[in-house]
Amino acid sequence: MSGPATPPLAQLTIRADTHETRRASQWLVAAADANRVPADATIRLDHCLDEALANVIAHGGPAATASPIGLHFAVRRNAGACAADLTLLYDGLAFDPSRHEPRPRPANLQDASLGGLGLLMLRHFADALEYDRSDGRNRLTITVNWTEAT
Repeated sequence: MSGPATPPLAQLTIRADTHETRRASQWLVAAADANRVPADATIRLDHCLDEALANVIAHGGPAATASPIGLHFAVRRNAGACAADLTLLYDGLAFDPSRHEPRPRPANLQDASLGGLGLLMLRHFADALEYDRSDGRNRLTITVNWTEAT
């Protein structure tokens, strides 16, 4: 569902550290609830938030962990077609998850290793991923869609 940019309904700034991910998740759930986002869409968006934050913290480099992460949440509704957009604004290494190939899924448990499934999860739970880099800052927007009865 494309359309004009919607101003964020909710914003939060967190430190780039794993202790802040719970606070970010609680903020997201509260913002989604306040804007009547269905539970299944909220859960999908929350899984994406967890993965995106974990990737920024683990792989974004020193600039990512030294700078705050901005979170913006917006909802779009148009004749029953709805979308929730979660945008992460952060410093650090450039990385476009929509263009990067995830690791292949292991055939069995013996071939499995820890980690490496974040991109698969982002792509599984999100309906769209948009990435942009400007002035040394990364902007990742994760979109989840649903339909409401009109």
